Amino acid sequence: MIKKVLKETLMVIVPLVILSLLVDWNKGSLRFLRPFGNPDHVTISIILGAVLGIANLRAMIWGLESMLGAQQASAKLVFLSLLRLFILFIIIIALAALQFINFLGLLAGMTVVFIFLIKEGLKMAQEQ
Repeated sequence: MIKKVLKETLMVIVPLVILSLLVDWNKGSLRFLRPFGNPDHVTISIILGAVLGIANLRAMIWGLESMLGAQQASAKLVFLSLLRLFILFIIIIALAALQFINFLGLLAGMTVVFIFLIKEGLKMAQEQ
């Protein structure tokens, strides 16, 4: 499943990144992006959003696989989920503190991964 999500994500992220390279983010009509971070970093933020989304997916799968057969699976699941979200939060805060990201670009990259994850999950649920 993860390979299919990765492949579909790349098929959308690559054109999105190319398109974002063609846009002059400092034009007057795009100044609304300034409160969300440096507009010059939209392209890298899209890439980082996709990378963080895929890493989060891999961590979630790793956590679920490590729990199989465990007696206290629910407590372990809660701990691993909170740990994963904490690490994701720290990475985003660090990148924001360094003024290295644009939050809308980061959101765009993560949303692409999320959409394909939901699509594949629904497809797998229908097959069962």
